Amino acid sequence: MRMVRGIEVLETIDELVAPKHSALLVIDVQNDEASPDGAMAKHGNDITYMTQIIPALRALLDAARDRGVQIIYTVSTKSSDGRFETGPALRFLARKRNVGVWDYKREGTWGNAVAEGLAPRSDERQIVKFHSSAFVGTPVDQLLRGSRTRTGIVVGTATEGCVEATVRSLQDHGYYPVIVSDCVTSKNRQLHDAALTIMRARWDVVTSEQLIDAWGHP
Repeated sequence: MRMVRGIEVLETIDELVAPKHSALLVIDVQNDEASPDGAMAKHGNDITYMTQIIPALRALLDAARDRGVQIIYTVSTKSSDGRFETGPALRFLARKRNVGVWDYKREGTWGNAVAEGLAPRSDERQIVKFHSSAFVGTPVDQLLRGSRTRTGIVVGTATEGCVEATVRSLQDHGYYPVIVSDCVTSKNRQLHDAALTIMRARWDVVTSEQLIDAWGHP
């Protein structure tokens, strides 16, 4: 680390992801997208893009828990009565095809829940969100500041959507963003690759193996 204008600046990956001041943000890994019984699969979509990150994500969650890293889950949610959706949001949803958007990740449903096998433990927060960024209309910033978090480690979906929006919000709120490349995904591979290219140019992108190695032994 170094001092810049009297401010301590973290530089190396080891400094950035130190367990004592890091939080793992698990973005929108939900049944409707990750399960063969979810809305995506039931409407004929290939969900391999989601299932392929689950082994690495599960290993990362285990490693984070072993090292005392704070874990915060978000669940992207559609309201049951449409009261939380704006005109622009509804227009965006209407442009989607083969997803069953009106029943996709609807509040109170099984599909809206965190994917089975990856669910949060009793001491881990689960935050409902109605916007792309995990910070908009949620207490995420308050949770991070209350635990003196300095770095947000981001995993989940979609790379070019809620993941990138959350990463940008992390920096805007004064946190260091770190993206785990093999634990983020999108059904559109071209957009996934483009988003990772943009994020690599601005922030720190590591693999789950590199992250676990930087954390060291529990």
